[in-house]
Amino acid sequence: MTEIYATPQNAVHVGTSNAPATALSVRQAKKAYGTRDSITHALDGVSFDIAKGEFVGIMGPSGSGKTTLLNCVSTIDKVTSGQIVVDGKDITTLSKRALAKFRRDELGFIFQDFNLLDTLNGMENIALALTIKHVAPAEIATRVQNIAAALGVADVLKRYPNQMSGGQKQRVAAARAIVGDPKLILADEPTGALDSRSAAVLLETLEMMNQKMGATIMMVTHDSYAASFTNRVLFIKDGRLFNEIRRGTMPREEFFARIMEVVSFLGGEVGHVA
Repeated sequence: MTEIYATPQNAVHVGTSNAPATALSVRQAKKAYGTRDSITHALDGVSFDIAKGEFVGIMGPSGSGKTTLLNCVSTIDKVTSGQIVVDGKDITTLSKRALAKFRRDELGFIFQDFNLLDTLNGMENIALALTIKHVAPAEIATRVQNIAAALGVADVLKRYPNQMSGGQKQRVAAARAIVGDPKLILADEPTGALDSRSAAVLLETLEMMNQKMGATIMMVTHDSYAASFTNRVLFIKDGRLFNEIRRGTMPREEFFARIMEVVSFLGGEVGHVA
């Protein structure tokens, strides 16, 4: 069993003429905490690419570095060394002002706890992503209506978050994440606060955003079922890239089984069972 994890079976080949454009490139990313006498390497030389239009899952046991990786890509934290390039822009070299603009214009976020504003209704929460970009009001209304219809939340646009179910809140959050046409959507345990039915609906929504809208999504999750909706899963262990699995033409059930195999091998948490 160990041998099948020694080297990813479908390794990424960089530089081929027919390779898709790269949305995210992480190169030898390291993140260290602590003092000189007691250093913790949360990331220890992680490198990978995510192509435009890919839906990639990041998995690993608690303390593996997956959350640190997400924080560094999202610019919440900064790598100690290495490069993180989004759509050709090295975000590790940006000034604070440029980082704020980058975060506003280039990234979309979906959080476990929704992060909707309680004082705004669904329409206003989604529109916020466009309002801060100074998009014309008439265009905002059209874009919000279109994305809400596509994600199945048009009927909750006038409701406030406390009037929505958990699944509705998360789909509104997904609509907010994609309405501004970001280069990369980052999802942090997006099914963590949902029941199994709402989680399935959200995952189908993310899959549709990827397949029909061309959204590039990087999702950190501990849930093998959630990961089975992605195109590819990267496994991190002890701050390093341990393995990857590509779905290819596999049925989702088979992909789920492959993911479960690696998670079991890692001794990590297996959450949802399909």
